Amino acid sequence: MTYLQILTDICSRVADPDLDTYKERAKDHFLRALTTMITSGEFIDADIRGYIKLKTDLSFATNPYDASALKILKIAEVMPNPLLPSTYSAYYKEFEELKLVSQISKLYPEATEVFIYMIGINIYALYRTAPGAEVLDETDFATDFIWAPLGDFDLTGGVAAVFTWSANQTSELETAQGDLLVTAEGSKLYKFTYTIDVTTPFDGDGVATITTDFALTAVPLSLEAGTHTVYFMSAVAPTDFIIRVVSGSDTEGTFSFDNVSLKKMAINSNFNPDSDELYMKYVEIIDSSTWVDATILNGTPYWISLNFLRRGIEIASKTLLDEVNL
Repeated sequence: MTYLQILTDICSRVADPDLDTYKERAKDHFLRALTTMITSGEFIDADIRGYIKLKTDLSFATNPYDASALKILKIAEVMPNPLLPSTYSAYYKEFEELKLVSQISKLYPEATEVFIYMIGINIYALYRTAPGAEVLDETDFATDFIWAPLGDFDLTGGVAAVFTWSANQTSELETAQGDLLVTAEGSKLYKFTYTIDVTTPFDGDGVATITTDFALTAVPLSLEAGTHTVYFMSAVAPTDFIIRVVSGSDTEGTFSFDNVSLKKMAINSNFNPDSDELYMKYVEIIDSSTWVDATILNGTPYWISLNFLRRGIEIASKTLLDEVNL
């Protein structure tokens, strides 16, 4: 069956056998129908053999993995490299499943498990980790030799980094790259813990972040009283560790940072993202630009079963009929 025959079949059902009116719309409906059946899991490998692909070196040394070059429509399965001895299992999870993980501790991955999920063009690995050695040389602000204050921060008291609003501006606490106890590593998961004591809260739009000098993206920090922990990915080439407070419409604000701690999340799992590689079976995006009218769809490499095509034609025809008859 050729692509032209498919479009003719669909358009004939809306009295357009010569494809004068609905050809482009028929193409769109047909490809949507195939995509819907695939993403909903209504297929077996034999239905779309030409679009089933296998990647044998999926690595998470950099997490997430940029999958933009693979043209993935749906990830079907993941598993450890079957050619190497393995002490862990890999599972692909839909994002809806992972939303429950943070709420139900029993759903956390075990030390022998790694969960793989995809958002947009990025593939992520979720696995057990534990904090490593302390990165910051001074965690209690006892001196101002390690931390460099800017703007409204004051370290002279020797007990905390005190912020006292004086103007709407940018204020910072900075530890230079050379003063870190442990060399910062790029594209790694870090844990930052800190305590906030509030005398007078901001009354405007003041916010605090860890800057992109160290983090991959700016990391929001809560300024509410109490002890807080955030996890974030480091920049590709992290340098200075900077806490930045920006105030734009405030007229007051007094609080302090204390008992800060920065640690890389060391591997505490049988899965090692720096060395282990996964096998991934996925469905490649069906690209209509490769389907000229003369292309036989059950030929190499665009093998699609006739039954699967027919189901797509039926769905596309129905949606086109519903649209035309509106």
